[in-house]
Amino acid sequence: MKQLSALARQSSDLAASSLPILPSLSKLQQLAAGRRLAGSRELHALLLTSGLLSSSPAALTSLISLYSNSSSPVDALAAFSSSPNPPNLVAWNAAISALSSNSLSADALRLFRRLRTNPALSPDRFTFPCIIKALTDLGDIIEIRKIHALLFKFGLDSEIFAASAVVNAYLKMEFVDCAEKVFHDLPERDVVIWNSMVNGFAQTGRFTEAKEYFAEMLREGIVPTGFTITGVLSVFTSTADFRAGRRIHAFVVKTGCDLYVSASNSLIDLYGKCHGLEEAELVFESMLERDVFSWNSMISASQYSGDHVKALQLFGRMLLAGVQPDAITATAILPAISQIAALASGQETHAYLLRHGITNGDVFLDNALIDMYAKCGSIDDARVLFDQMPQQDLASWNIMIDAYASHGRGQDALELFNSMTAAPNEVTIVGVLSACSHGGMVEAGREIFRRMEAGEYGISPAAEHYLCMVDMMGRAGMLEAAKEIAAKAEGAAGAKGWRAYVTACKEKGEVDRAVEVAERVVEMEPEWSGGWVMAANAYGWAGKYEELAAVRGQMRRKGVRKVVGCSWVEVAGDGVHAFVTGDKGHPRAEAIYAAVHGIAGWVRDGGCVE
Repeated sequence: MKQLSALARQSSDLAASSLPILPSLSKLQQLAAGRRLAGSRELHALLLTSGLLSSSPAALTSLISLYSNSSSPVDALAAFSSSPNPPNLVAWNAAISALSSNSLSADALRLFRRLRTNPALSPDRFTFPCIIKALTDLGDIIEIRKIHALLFKFGLDSEIFAASAVVNAYLKMEFVDCAEKVFHDLPERDVVIWNSMVNGFAQTGRFTEAKEYFAEMLREGIVPTGFTITGVLSVFTSTADFRAGRRIHAFVVKTGCDLYVSASNSLIDLYGKCHGLEEAELVFESMLERDVFSWNSMISASQYSGDHVKALQLFGRMLLAGVQPDAITATAILPAISQIAALASGQETHAYLLRHGITNGDVFLDNALIDMYAKCGSIDDARVLFDQMPQQDLASWNIMIDAYASHGRGQDALELFNSMTAAPNEVTIVGVLSACSHGGMVEAGREIFRRMEAGEYGISPAAEHYLCMVDMMGRAGMLEAAKEIAAKAEGAAGAKGWRAYVTACKEKGEVDRAVEVAERVVEMEPEWSGGWVMAANAYGWAGKYEELAAVRGQMRRKGVRKVVGCSWVEVAGDGVHAFVTGDKGHPRAEAIYAAVHGIAGWVRDGGCVE
């Protein structure tokens, strides 16, 4: 308030010199609608000194809305409290809404109670939805029931917006019978109340009920809105129901709801999570208008479907389109960069985030940056970021320990594990066991596993932990111990432990052991191509070429095919290039294959091929 008083004095001096132009009420309302906070305190002071705040109740309401929409609820309440004249009910409603919509629910309840003590004013149909939202956020079912009773007292129990707020509250607190009673008791039901039922059930994970109410809504002849579509699409997205999503897509186009940006965004999200990247792209490219959520959804869809190069290309298009990324964009694009190890792109993205203040201490985003640097080979940069974090969560520790393990820095991983300030989980133990395995620290790894089996970490060994131990024993040449662990892990890990054991046998030259177990892997997983390839390789190592030919023949007859390999290369100044095994579609394929054959020849001539 001292700051406001000073600004008021400053504005008074300016007004006396006839320099400022008094803002019109319509201009103030435009600022509120546009969420433009810049200069709002100066504007507030000018309104005070000009007398407009005293003479126009609408100016006070618009000022409160300006602060609220700009996420400044404290300033909104200050404007309300410092009003020269007693605020009218519209201003009271705006102030309660400002607190409720900005997560100050307890303060909103206190202000509502102050309103109830005002003999000159009574809550109306705009007051109740705001206070019901606040009570819903507080999870206070007793107060919600009291407010529900007040609706009857004031004759507003059939008012559609208040009833919708009550329905939402009851559904979020899983008082389904109460919500349905409110809904069915209404004499008239419009699209707003139907949306409350569909979205309320969808948001609480009751997908069957959400779909039933949506179907009933259509039977009643209610025309859906964009909000309806986003609600029902969220159901099919959560259940990964691609076919139902396509049917809704056709309905969306037929009814013209595809003009809603939110509906198109939901369709992109649905197709992306169902690995329907082509369908998602068709929706995206057909949009007449896109917001940041559109770009985020499409980038996430590409990344989720494994098309990391496309995700990077979309990010570039987003910047060229003048759409500023947010933290969600960053957490979508950074994993794509990590997967193709495009360090230069990662550094440029990090610089952009810093320059635009997007990082801002976001733990989730910092973790994504650490993971990106680690997977791009810049482990020291990852550690610098880790140490600079204001506060690490468990994921931060896990990412950094796993990074050290992946880079063969077992001792660093072990030291970080021993210095953890958070209780480890299953992922932490996998990381540190992997680090011990790659770093040859067998005794340290065995001790951690022993403590895990004894329950000291509150975690029981799972498949991944057994696999780490088989790998550790195998690398150390302790094949018999590795075999015992693989057998012990069979119940939890199936044939995975034996696969790790076969690899260890091959590395140590124990090809007979490898052949014996490879045959067992095929018997356990006859449909998995990896087992057949492993058996074929084992016969090849042992020089049993007849058996090798027989295995390949069986693979052909059973239609078992090896998964095609794919890799990415980032070339400075020339972007990212993707390569698939056997593919010659690259424009410079002839020169690339000539170079590869040349390198292979040099390796052979140098005696580096067995």
